[in-house]
Amino acid sequence: MSREQMLATLRTSLASNRAWLEAEAHKAPHTPPPFVLPPADDLAAQFAAELTKLEGRVYQVADHEEALETVATLLEERKATTAVAWDRAQIGLPGLDKLLAERGVQVLDPVVRDEARKAQLQVLEPAPVCLSGADFAIAESGSLVLYHGPGRPRLASLLAPTHIAVITSDQLVRGLGEAMARLRERYAGRLFDVTSNLTLISGPSRTADIEMTLSLGIHGPPELHVVLVQTP
Repeated sequence: MSREQMLATLRTSLASNRAWLEAEAHKAPHTPPPFVLPPADDLAAQFAAELTKLEGRVYQVADHEEALETVATLLEERKATTAVAWDRAQIGLPGLDKLLAERGVQVLDPVVRDEARKAQLQVLEPAPVCLSGADFAIAESGSLVLYHGPGRPRLASLLAPTHIAVITSDQLVRGLGEAMARLRERYAGRLFDVTSNLTLISGPSRTADIEMTLSLGIHGPPELHVVLVQTP
């Protein structure tokens, strides 16, 4: 069965069951889940501690200039000459474009589609670094919340072995319920109008499927570095 046939079958099935699905959705409670941990005085410290437990790295910096220096060091350590990235305006770090140009880092086009998909992925595959922002960072679990769409490709957080994410302290939330409530508030009923993907990243990619042995980097980047910029 071709991709188009499978999608057509799914659309037909969803259309025939839409009324029932909507009724079931309305029955479900929509109250955000309770918080898992007691309130923390310092969400940034809690986020850093939880992500460190998951083998991620957090760099708490005072301003954008220090954030650029941190990103530059991470790029230099990995001898990066190419990167897969969100649009720099979506990352929200002033001066990032200039930094990449000065260091000779070429930002590759992350859009892959249609017949050229395989060839496009082969071009992207050697990139050692992917760069992204995030919508929110969940302190209780050390998780990043990434809403994907135009200028925010999924590959910019999944493909390369090193994922560098830039966030600000005002993006920190206490728990998952708060993150989802703020997403609904930000995007209203348009959350999935242009994308069907919302990614939660809790540390480097990991699996223990093979003989119950924990391995990093099987389904995504084995390294996650979060640059956390303090906002006034």
